[in-house]
Amino acid sequence: MATPKIIMPALSGGVRIAIVGVGISGAYLGARLSHLGVRAIGLEAQGEDNYRSPCAWATSIDGIRGYLRTVDVDIEEYVLREADGVYVDLGGTLHRVPTRRLATFDKPAVILRMAREFEVRRQARVRGASSIDSDVIVDATGVHRAVIGPAERGTDLVLPAYQLTVRYREPWLDEFYVRPFPRYSGYLWQFPLGGGRFFVGAGDLNHDHLRRLSEFLGEHPPDEVISRDGRPIRISPPGILRPMWRLEGERTIVAVGEAAGAVLPVLGEGILPSLESSEALAGHLASGGFSAESYERELIGRFSVFRAAYRFVRRKQEGTCRAADPRCLLDAARLAAFFSSERGRTLTGVAPGPQHISLALRPFRGRPQRRLYR
Repeated sequence: MATPKIIMPALSGGVRIAIVGVGISGAYLGARLSHLGVRAIGLEAQGEDNYRSPCAWATSIDGIRGYLRTVDVDIEEYVLREADGVYVDLGGTLHRVPTRRLATFDKPAVILRMAREFEVRRQARVRGASSIDSDVIVDATGVHRAVIGPAERGTDLVLPAYQLTVRYREPWLDEFYVRPFPRYSGYLWQFPLGGGRFFVGAGDLNHDHLRRLSEFLGEHPPDEVISRDGRPIRISPPGILRPMWRLEGERTIVAVGEAAGAVLPVLGEGILPSLESSEALAGHLASGGFSAESYERELIGRFSVFRAAYRFVRRKQEGTCRAADPRCLLDAARLAAFFSSERGRTLTGVAPGPQHISLALRPFRGRPQRRLYR
């Protein structure tokens, strides 16, 4: 039996806007449009009860605060655990990297709070763009791209990943911990949520993440496994990932958030970039005479350093990043400048010194003696 078509009512200005997926980017976009006087309707598969958002819930509090203020949400009410540095394990050497208000926060609660600012139809069954009668359809379904469809061949790269929520009575390290894998094929993470709870996960392009995660849990066995989630992470940024929009008849379908590639490849950070992409799209939709081409150009410009990160990471993974390669050196220099900049520190919540940046951008070599940078 055919799925009934979801019909959007006529909205302000006669333009009907549907947001498919009310996660962090979709919820913020809908709430932001509402505050700008533009009505949109969200379509979300999950109900409010037991709503889940499977990611590590870590972001820069200084970075997210400004966005959430525009939709009357105070991030300080949702902070779970603020970092006292990130402990990065580079080839067996542990380094404490300073942070600037990096924290885990109750992401599902923030999403549900923003979703109260506009109309959301929950447990909506969306079967592609043809099932929605709307003028503008926003695909905010993250890595799935459930409405805009798969990316063009050769433009999309996703990191297979798996994460557990665990509990320790006596944590081996009650702090943020990251272990990158050689050649940037992926990384393992442990993020505290408070009360002895942690997210522990791993992702690896070589599909070795489950073994590495199992080894880590064998070294540090939790007292309880609360939940398990398998979810890939997109690392192809705007300007690499295509298409970011398409036309279907008289309708415009446009991607936002992770569906548009708004994820920093080096760290897998997607929360703030997703909000930034939603803010850009809200501005275009509220201005009248929406142009998907203009929106795409803006995202490509905003996230140009993400493309440098993508190229650098890919060359590292392929083993083609050589000291004599000017392209690799140029991208490394751009990344070094980014992580040292105000924008980089605000977006990532990490404030690395020159020694940390140098270590992160060079290949891993050997297993030197353990030391701790302060």
